[in-house]
Amino acid sequence: MSGGKTLAECLSSAFGSPCVGREILVDAAEKLGVPEQVLAKKMEKGPGLWDQLTLERRMYVVAVQSALAEYVAQGDLIYHGLAGHMLLRGVPAVLRLRLIAPMEVRIRTVMEREGLGKEAAERYIQEVDENRVRWTRFMYGVDLRDPQLYDLVINLENMSISTACALVAETAKSSEFAVTDRVRARLADFALSCRVKTALATNPASRGLDLEVSADESVVTITGEVPQPIMLTHASSRWETELTQIAMRVGGVRKVHLDIRPFSSYH
Repeated sequence: MSGGKTLAECLSSAFGSPCVGREILVDAAEKLGVPEQVLAKKMEKGPGLWDQLTLERRMYVVAVQSALAEYVAQGDLIYHGLAGHMLLRGVPAVLRLRLIAPMEVRIRTVMEREGLGKEAAERYIQEVDENRVRWTRFMYGVDLRDPQLYDLVINLENMSISTACALVAETAKSSEFAVTDRVRARLADFALSCRVKTALATNPASRGLDLEVSADESVVTITGEVPQPIMLTHASSRWETELTQIAMRVGGVRKVHLDIRPFSSYH
């Protein structure tokens, strides 16, 4: 409730670029075949005291990252959402922005939108803020309030949305954030790696594996550990074949490299 959506829409109008937010969850839910409300609850609710990164939650995060990557690969866009820049770590030409606003302003916004009293609105904001801090620390090991995670932190206490929009638009036009042909190629590889990661995360054969995926000119590299009987020291040809086949079924993959290691398992 700090004006993020309004600023995003202003930038979308200024650049003529798509503005996406909730659409990412809708697309991800469609990929997974689950209701959007279920995915939103999993993504937005902060982890409990003893919560762990379950396979289900990891799969949800991978699907959301993949949905966002498909939009990013198309070129310029404005995304507003929780920790979106963490889903785009390592992606070039991303301008990372955080908005902050006085609590009084946020409370008034919540009162108007949610029909809550002042005290209830304040409790609502505090709960959401705490959940988001816990969530990003849990998922990415960072504090989302850390200014080093952003290129710009804008305080709307004395600045209007239109002024903030002009400031961000001018920054986004600089060479550091230009979407060049080289950047487009890297964005395409990023989207491809996310599609492969989603395929691995949702396939019954590889769903439980914690694998990293990267792509370079459509050549995909899969890194991680796979279960292996204790007496064996090398990854079995079964896993090599399985993972390669899953990745090669993803459109756009030209070749697959594996860098997998066995870990002891009784399964």
